[in-house]
Amino acid sequence: MKNKILITIITFILQYTFNCYGQSLSPSVITSSGGYDNNGIVTLSWTLGETFSKTLQNGNIILTQGEQQPYPLFRLLNLKAFIEGFYAGGGQMNAVLYNEDPFTYPSNYCDSVTIELRNATMPFSLVDSKDVILLTDGSAEVQFSDNVALGTYFIVLRHRNTIETWSKNPILFNGNLVLFDFSN
Repeated sequence: MKNKILITIITFILQYTFNCYGQSLSPSVITSSGGYDNNGIVTLSWTLGETFSKTLQNGNIILTQGEQQPYPLFRLLNLKAFIEGFYAGGGQMNAVLYNEDPFTYPSNYCDSVTIELRNATMPFSLVDSKDVILLTDGSAEVQFSDNVALGTYFIVLRHRNTIETWSKNPILFNGNLVLFDFSN
């Protein structure tokens, strides 16, 4: 009888011992999500799953406490341009990328373009170049790196089926956000 009780107790202890889980203290990364949006007037930067405590700003200098780092590490160019062959009228272009592959591209994607920044003085050296999507309303958001110094640059638009287009005059980049409209 004693053996049966002893075996039952040992079985009970072993069953709960092997079903217990301890906490691991090894370092791990918890991925999070976030985003940034700017409509030319209001800027919204958000995170999900990260701590964020305070942002301090003095002019163009921004300090963020917490894990999220704000977007102004880039020079942002909000661009407006229309490609003549795709223009449908009323400030809208055809959704060429969407029409070619509706399973891959959203319905407001017109086509991809390359936007370059060129020095304002001869020999107009290339400073930075980015490939972006031009939307059907003619807008594009170009994120140049913070290596682009404050100053004046020609903005160049390249497209696979158009003539390379330069801004008439150099454009002043004096902050993190620049607006330029090729359609005017």
